[in-house]
Amino acid sequence: MSFSLRLPALNDLPPVTKALVMTAFGGWALEMAFSWTLNYYLGLVPLKVIKSGWLWQIFTYILIHAGFWHFFFNAFMLWFLGPALEPVMGSRKYLIYFIFCGAVSGLFTALVTPASATPVVGASGAIYGLLYAFAALYPDQIVYLYFFFPMTARQLVFFLAGISLVLSFAAAGSGVANFTHLSGLIAGWLYFQAPSWLEKVTSHKSQVTSRWSQVAGELPEGPADAEVDAILDKISGKGEGALTDAERRKLDEYAKRKGGRA
Repeated sequence: MSFSLRLPALNDLPPVTKALVMTAFGGWALEMAFSWTLNYYLGLVPLKVIKSGWLWQIFTYILIHAGFWHFFFNAFMLWFLGPALEPVMGSRKYLIYFIFCGAVSGLFTALVTPASATPVVGASGAIYGLLYAFAALYPDQIVYLYFFFPMTARQLVFFLAGISLVLSFAAAGSGVANFTHLSGLIAGWLYFQAPSWLEKVTSHKSQVTSRWSQVAGELPEGPADAEVDAILDKISGKGEGALTDAERRKLDEYAKRKGGRA
């Protein structure tokens, strides 16, 4: 499984990702014009959710952003993660997953701070859920924390979980809903416990591995077999997207010799 690290143009974004980016922009623009009203009625106010039953807020708070940079960061993450996730998950389940992570992180936030009258706004909980999905599907993909520090996607999620956990207690009242971020990761983990779409992805990986194994098995024994075996092991462990261009060419050469790949 592979994807391009190049950010596509807006019109080239998958449909749901494009709609979410545009919705985030609209929510930010409206928040600038009607800040208090939007934050009070559509933001997440834990006191209202728990005591007044304003449950719609666990869904609507993800539509609003507090300031340009808040909007920009979440829109950028959507722009980066959406093209990697939506085509694999399917647009419908990608949207359901996004809403699920946002709603669960909002509900957890309300339950942990039931007396808070401070509105929580932004799609960060849902974005952290997308980060979990990215790490689940591309665990060994190298990403750059703050554009400078390389680490795998799996390591990034563990790092963010640890930072969010610490800041949830150490930076209470900072204006950053760190527990909402942590809850987004938890929501992603919960969703992945029964992922029918992920099973399809895993099945696809198995089919890819089986296809290459069949091709390799038809070839005569020789020194190159060890290289093919190593590549097949890599596909089994990390997915087809982890292959280098040279490894893909080698498998293509084997397949073409036996007519095993279109």
